[in-house]
Amino acid sequence: MSISIPFGAPAWVDSMTPDLAADVAFYSGLFGWKAADGGAEWGHYTELRIGETAEDGRSIGGIVPNDSERGDAPGEWNLYFLVEDCAAKAAEAEKLGARITVAPMDIGDLIFSMVQDPNGAVFGLFQAKSDEMGFKAFAEPNAPMWFEYSYDGVPAEAMKFYADLLGWDVITPPWEDPNNPRPYAALRADGAEQEFGGCHPAEGPEKDLPPQWVTMILVEDADATCAKAAELGGKVVAEPTDVPQTRIAGVQSPTGATLGVMAPR
Repeated sequence: MSISIPFGAPAWVDSMTPDLAADVAFYSGLFGWKAADGGAEWGHYTELRIGETAEDGRSIGGIVPNDSERGDAPGEWNLYFLVEDCAAKAAEAEKLGARITVAPMDIGDLIFSMVQDPNGAVFGLFQAKSDEMGFKAFAEPNAPMWFEYSYDGVPAEAMKFYADLLGWDVITPPWEDPNNPRPYAALRADGAEQEFGGCHPAEGPEKDLPPQWVTMILVEDADATCAKAAELGGKVVAEPTDVPQTRIAGVQSPTGATLGVMAPR
């Protein structure tokens, strides 16, 4: 089964980790993900899949051991957006004020680059050379559902860079207070029918953190997922809370990689 991903939309997520076995066991226990290790030839890059087995599962992301440069650095998730020409978009991102942290790199059926946006958040550009690349499951239980950006300022101002680079529509939701000087910004790829994420103004402890993208996983029960994360050796870094139509929380793997979880209500 394949899904249609428009240009500019999220196409992939993956995590770097100092302990591959520990994080794979955590995610398997928490979300039921199956792991397909690519072997030494691919640096043990491991696809994470939902399904009965790894062999017949559908990919929702990947995880890879830290390289020698990262060493024992904590785990970290990355988000990649689909582009038609990675090199051209990387050059355009620089002109818009971003910094290229990994120059466009050709690996198998993929060309990717890592970019730090003008506010400091890191993301990837993802040029697929095969239909086999990218999400094979999305917006279903235990798969990525939403991508959230926090910014200590006006959300729409932070998202202008992405709108210029990737052609996004930046939308103020109808539930927002028209008098709010920092309204939530919902995000939609050009030509898409549904939003894929949003940007909210940082509040409380978030103000002490740099701007960043957080991948949100759809679950049936956010509270139960948080309890399970703690049982499996992880942490709850954001307690379950209600937002419009959804209950959300943040969990952290044993190596420190953070994911959001969200459940309908």
